[in-house]
Amino acid sequence: MTENKIVIVGLGVGGFSALLAAKKTSPDANITIIERRNYDMFSPCGLPFVIEGIIPDLENLKHKVPTESMGVLKLLEHELRSIDTDKKSVQVVDLTTGTEKGIEFDNLILAIGSEPFIPPIPGARELLGHGVYTISYPEDTGTIINAAKGKKHAAVMGAGPIGLEVAVALKAVGMDVIVVEMLDWAFPKALDKDMASAVSKTLKTLGIRSLMGKAVEKVIGEDHIQSVVVDGETLDVDLLVAASGVRANLSFVQDAGIEVGRFGITTDMGMMTSVKGVFAVGDCVEVTNPLSHRPWSSQLANSGYRQGAVGGTNAAGGYATYDGSFTTFVSVVGDLEVAATGFNSYFAALYGFDVVSGKAKGKTKPDWYPGGKDISVKVLVDSITGKLLGAQAVGTGAAARINVVAAALKGGLTVYDLAEVELAYCPAVSETYDVLTKACDFAVRKMNK
Repeated sequence: MTENKIVIVGLGVGGFSALLAAKKTSPDANITIIERRNYDMFSPCGLPFVIEGIIPDLENLKHKVPTESMGVLKLLEHELRSIDTDKKSVQVVDLTTGTEKGIEFDNLILAIGSEPFIPPIPGARELLGHGVYTISYPEDTGTIINAAKGKKHAAVMGAGPIGLEVAVALKAVGMDVIVVEMLDWAFPKALDKDMASAVSKTLKTLGIRSLMGKAVEKVIGEDHIQSVVVDGETLDVDLLVAASGVRANLSFVQDAGIEVGRFGITTDMGMMTSVKGVFAVGDCVEVTNPLSHRPWSSQLANSGYRQGAVGGTNAAGGYATYDGSFTTFVSVVGDLEVAATGFNSYFAALYGFDVVSGKAKGKTKPDWYPGGKDISVKVLVDSITGKLLGAQAVGTGAAARINVVAAALKGGLTVYDLAEVELAYCPAVSETYDVLTKACDFAVRKMNK
C-alpha cells in the first residue's frame, strides 16, 4: 500500500479540522501543512472582544497545534503560489527567504480562507492603513486598538456580526461611533426588519448612531482620514473600520482548472472540487443550501469546521458527507443576543416559498420568578407543507432556541412537529410555555385559517 501524501493549505478552523479528521482516519498519512502566518492558529471571532477589553490581549487568541507529536510537517511563513493538478504538486514560497519549492501530493485540501472586502469607494483604498482599517487578523486588530487611543470619532461600514461587535467595542473604549449599512436594517442577511428593530433600539441605548439604508460615498483625507460622506452628509471621523464582508482570492485556483462558482470553489458532498483528489473547505467554498438546494455562501466557523472534518476524512481514504449549511449563527450586540438559522423572509421568497410566520415575545422565566429576561422568536414556514424555513431570535437565550430550530431543520421537521416538541421546564431557567413553542403555534394558527 502506497503512502498517502496529503497537503493542507491553510491552518484556520477548516484546515485544523481537516488535519484532525485526516489523522484520525489514516494515522500513517504523510501530512504537510502550508501556512503563511508565523504562528499556527488564531480565533478570529474573538477579535472585537480584544478591542473592547473583555479579552485582555491578542496573544490569547493564538493557539499552537501540536504537529510535532502528530508527525505532521508544518511549514509556517510559506505561501501557496500555484497548483499543478496534472503533476499533483503545489508550488510554495518561503516568505522569509524567497525560496520556492514544489511539494507533491496525492490529496490536496484547500483551506485558504478569505480576505476583507473593501468596497470601491473613492479614498477608501488610498487611505487603507491611514485611518481606514479592516479587521480580520490579530495584526490589523492591533492596529485598530492603537489607532483608537486618544481618538474620538469612529465609523464602521457594515451592520453584520463583526461590524456591530466592533462598533460596540469602540464605543466601550470611549469613542463616538456611527454604523453605516447599505441595506435597510442590521443583520440584513439573517433577520427580518421587525426582528432587527430590537438591534436598532440597543444601538441607540448604547449611544451608537446607526445609518441604515445608506452608504459611505467618499472617504476624505490626504495623509490620514479626516471625514466620510454618507448620503451627502459629511461626518468627521478619526478612523473607519470596513466590515463589509470577505472574499477569497481564487485566481490561482481557477488558473489550475478548478471550477469556481458564484460564491467560491464548487465542491460535491464530500468537499471534493471538480478535480479528483483536490478538496476545499471553509470560507473559500460554495456550499449547497439544504432548503433551496441551490448554491449558497456560509462563511462561518461552525460551517468551516464541519466541512474540514468531511474533507479531511475523505482525503485520508474515509467516507463522510456534508449536505450544506443552514447558516446558523449567533452574535452579541451589547447585552443583546441575536441568533438565526435558515432563511429570513427575503431569501425564503427569493427561492419561491410562500411564507407564513409566527412571532412571539416572552420571558426566559415565569413572571412570578425573579430574573426573567425578554426574548422574541420568529419562525418562518412554508404555507403549503408546513416545512420549516428558518427562525430568528433576539434577547437572552436566543441561541438556545435557534439551536433547537437548527436541529429541527436538519431533521426535516415541520412546524407541526416542532410545536409538539417537549422542551425542558424549570421556573429557574424557563417558562412552561416556551416562546419558541408559542411562535410555532402562532404560525400553525395562520396556516389553518
